[in-house]
Formats: sequence, C-alpha cells, structure tokens
Amino acid sequence: MVLNTETEQRIVASAEKLFYQKGKAGTSMQDIADDAGINRTLLNYYFRSKDQLFEAVFRRAMGRFVPGLAAMLQSEMRFSEYILHLVETIIDTMIEHPQIPIFVLQELTSNPSRMPQIMREMGVDPEKGFQKFTQDAGLHGRLDMRQFILNVLSLCIFPFAARPVVTEILYNGDQEAYLLAMKQRKKLLPELIMKFLNER
Repeated sequence: MVLNTETEQRIVASAEKLFYQKGKAGTSMQDIADDAGINRTLLNYYFRSKDQLFEAVFRRAMGRFVPGLAAMLQSEMRFSEYILHLVETIIDTMIEHPQIPIFVLQELTSNPSRMPQIMREMGVDPEKGFQKFTQDAGLHGRLDMRQFILNVLSLCIFPFAARPVVTEILYNGDQEAYLLAMKQRKKLLPELIMKFLNER
C-alpha cells in the first residue's frame, strides 16, 4: 500500500482534536480511526502505536511557533526586537490554539525529554541563544539568563494554561474581555521586560 499524504494529515488532525479534548489516556486508536473516517487496520498502517501518533501531534503543535523562534535566534535581530517578537509569537499562537499549553504541559509530565529534543531538531539551541542575547543586551554578570527566560515564558504562557481560572476570577467569565487582555499583553509585556532590564 502506498502512503497517502491527505489520509495521513486527516489522521493527525483527528488525533490532535481528540488528544486536545480528552488527553492521550482518554483517547483510543479506535476513537481516532472513527473520527478520521477510516478503519483501524488503515490507521495502524500509518501509525503503529498511539505514542507514535501522539508524537506526530506534538511535533505539529511545536511546529506552529518553534521554527519562527529558531529563525529569530539565527538572525541579526537585536535583543529588544527578539523580546517583542518572542512575546507576540507565543501569545498569537496561544490565542489561535488555546489547547496547546495544557497539551504541552501533559507531555512534559509524561515524557520530559521529547520537547527539548524536538526543539533542537527544529533549530532552537537554548545555549547559543543565551550566549547571544546575554552579550547583545549587555547582561553578562548582571542577570542569570536562564531565570530571565523562565520569567518571560511564564508571563506569556501562564494566563493561557490557567485560562478558566483567570477568566472567571479576573474577568467574571467574560471570554471577550479575557481575549482583549491577552492581546494587550503583546504590547504590555515587552515594555515591562525592557523596563526591568534598564533598571538593572
């Protein structure tokens, strides 16, 4: 049998939808076959295990923003520009695909080595990034870049990972108000981050 790219993409799309809705443990291969409109034998021909299919979905999720971050790391972009684009890329991706944060957190819990491996395969080398921007921003000896990156990622991702709680407590359950606030963070966070660095 010859692999059909369209069929493979349909399988991955169905798996992505179900993994996002029910998690890996709550989704069976039969569920995915039914959603994709194919029989189980054909599904097994394309993906021999649920874990193999889960990795395909995880790579698809990472592919929505990691290659863009990799390109920025390899560019001549200055630190202040990178922070702006980093925040915009993450927030735009989270708004468009709100299931990704929880999906990624579940994967980090069950298979912590997969994400760093995939990120490196997609061209993101954290160590080189740390060196480049520590030097460019004049932060050598003034700031632990690892702590800094952790803070930036937390500021970007936490409101999405905790979306139900954040929406209910801070925005009285108003989804539109929540989304507007998240869009405003694309401007607010870079200003906050650069102000912090300028005061160091």
